[in-house]
Amino acid sequence: MPGEIHHLEESLKEFLADAQNDSYNARNTDFHKYNNLKIYMEPNQNKNPHFVVRIGISEAMYSLNSGEKILGGLGSDERLIRRWFDKAFIRSDLNIAWNKSKKVKAVSVKEDDDFD
Repeated sequence: MPGEIHHLEESLKEFLADAQNDSYNARNTDFHKYNNLKIYMEPNQNKNPHFVVRIGISEAMYSLNSGEKILGGLGSDERLIRRWFDKAFIRSDLNIAWNKSKKVKAVSVKEDDDFD
């Protein structure tokens, strides 16, 4: 699963940088803020399919079903996250990562139970 998530993070970084380069105010954009961009999923905390994007100290949770923001905020990058989500294969790649993360969490919980 880490490989899928890393691929998605790199895809989002590239998308955000390209979108910012195309904007009229690209000179004022700090591209370094995307160096620490993270995507993760927490199926044991929220059973609804979702993904979380963290950029610096800001983060937002998005629905895998609709791409709508559920929680949090990323400022001006939010509209770009939605455009990235709507790109071909991104939604399916996120769903694959979600299904794998549920299995990993289930195995981890089961293994922890064996030690009781």
